[in-house]
Amino acid sequence: MALALMTVGSVGDLGSSPAMAVFGLASVFLYVLPALVFLIPTSLVSAELASGWSDGVFNWVSAGISPPMGLLAVWCQFAQTIFYYPALLAYVGSTLAYIVDPRLAASGLYTAAVIIVLFWGGVLISARGLHVVARLASRGIVIGTLIPAAVIVVLGLIYLGQGYRPAAPMNAAHLLPAWNGLASVVLIVNSFFTYAGVEVNAVHVDELRDPARQFPRATFVAVALVLAIFILPTLAISWVVPSSQISLTAGVMQAFSALFAHFGLTLAVPLMAVALAVASLSGMMAWLAGPSKGLLKIGREHGYLPRYFQQVNAEGIQMHILVAQGCVVTLVALLYAFIPGVSSAYWILAAMATQVYLIMYMLMFIAARNLRRRQPDHPRGYRAPGLVGLCAVGGLASAAAFLIGFVPPSQFGHSSPVTYAALMLSGILIIGVLPPLLLHRLRRPGWQTADVGRRSGASQPTAVADARAIKVRRRPSPSVAIGLGLTVVAVVAAATYRSGRHDRVSRTRTSELIRLFAAHHLTVPVNRSMLVDILGPDGGPVCVDPAGALTKALQDQELATGASTVGARPIRADRRIFAGEDLVISVYCPHKLSAYRSYIDANRYDGVIRG
Repeated sequence: MALALMTVGSVGDLGSSPAMAVFGLASVFLYVLPALVFLIPTSLVSAELASGWSDGVFNWVSAGISPPMGLLAVWCQFAQTIFYYPALLAYVGSTLAYIVDPRLAASGLYTAAVIIVLFWGGVLISARGLHVVARLASRGIVIGTLIPAAVIVVLGLIYLGQGYRPAAPMNAAHLLPAWNGLASVVLIVNSFFTYAGVEVNAVHVDELRDPARQFPRATFVAVALVLAIFILPTLAISWVVPSSQISLTAGVMQAFSALFAHFGLTLAVPLMAVALAVASLSGMMAWLAGPSKGLLKIGREHGYLPRYFQQVNAEGIQMHILVAQGCVVTLVALLYAFIPGVSSAYWILAAMATQVYLIMYMLMFIAARNLRRRQPDHPRGYRAPGLVGLCAVGGLASAAAFLIGFVPPSQFGHSSPVTYAALMLSGILIIGVLPPLLLHRLRRPGWQTADVGRRSGASQPTAVADARAIKVRRRPSPSVAIGLGLTVVAVVAAATYRSGRHDRVSRTRTSELIRLFAAHHLTVPVNRSMLVDILGPDGGPVCVDPAGALTKALQDQELATGASTVGARPIRADRRIFAGEDLVISVYCPHKLSAYRSYIDANRYDGVIRG
């Protein structure tokens, strides 16, 4: 079960639910279709590969295609995380800032401190070994994702049971997203990658007592949980919060605040913020433990890494690789937080990294098909039904997503498509292709420290297993201390959280905003106090710095598919998602409206939302 929960954490959490809730019932289609063409093929194929070939994607692709292609695949899986961590931790920082002082989210110093402290804290926890990571990650997913998801769905059902009509129409006419040519193709195809990461924990298969049975079982449990976590809370939010009121500036907490405010549970808002932060950090822990371990194994077995980076601690953890990765992440985080040009363009770096990751999936599907045909009698604990067909569907979905990735999204505005395609191609070559090429050409026979023949086995000892043979002094588990720390944070957050004051200014401005909503044919909130609680007298988090570089960076990251981790990809968004926020700024902080509209108008939009 721990591995299943780690896989859930690798794929996503509730952070993407508000962004997808703007599509209403069509969000189900945008979740189910990717599950059919990508999640299920990837899950079943990786389950078969893991039950027959240990050590993850490198051995799979090496055995099915060639070792150089295996190196390319594992590097693509590893490299995309460099741009994933800063964006993830910046989101965590903005979420936590919402409950104390929303203005902190626009502070470069605060953002950089959050990214650096949390990432290096994750590295220190990872140093304690996979057993600690698995325990903390699984508990974090339960606390930060499963329980909050259940609460949100229950509140949504109660809302409907009280006789309210859902804010988003729930009828057959709204089952599909609006069709608008290429923009709709970009939205649908980019959604294929929503479930990226489901295979990342296959590298831990040799830590299981019975890998052939346990890994496929963990994969299937993870698939069921992921679908439930993505779909049900998204629908619940769309029932209560109109799409025009889901603010990208305020982030996901605005949507959850609206949901809780309707039921008079505003004190639960800071608890939700802490829960979302815990879930994101749990996902980060799962990613820290996976791809870097795969890189360690190929370095030891094939001499791709200098001996310095092959050293492990007493728990078998590749600390030198993690520290090197941490140095790069720290540099990127500082640039992201303090250099406006970097934060404004950060989304394109993340998009490049996602394109690189898709290369790994295409190689994985090709390798799986080749292995089934060339080595049909190789021992496998699990055989995926119709594997060749699954590989065809998953491979075509990955290839389509890769090609669509060259179409300019909303964030690129009205610039030349050729320029965008050239940027993406350059990024793919620099981030994904050049490093493994150099590693392959510069490798040394003297760097090889492990038996290459081990890679063909299904359950062979690894660096972690070897390290566990070393007797080390057992130290107390950090889970109790971390649990107490999170409890303290939650208590402090609840004590310091301030919702909007129901004073005369707040009520007057709320009345004006509701009047404007009606005048612009936007859905008026069913609960007037909901807007008072969220926006207060000064617009709350919406008006902190709506045109600032960090704010725009967070908005650009939200103009993406429903994935909440590495699978998030930029899309052609609908201009109407900014309608409510535009009106909020015009009422609460009109002096900031011009700069905000300049940013919004620079983007490109298409009608992909019905109604």
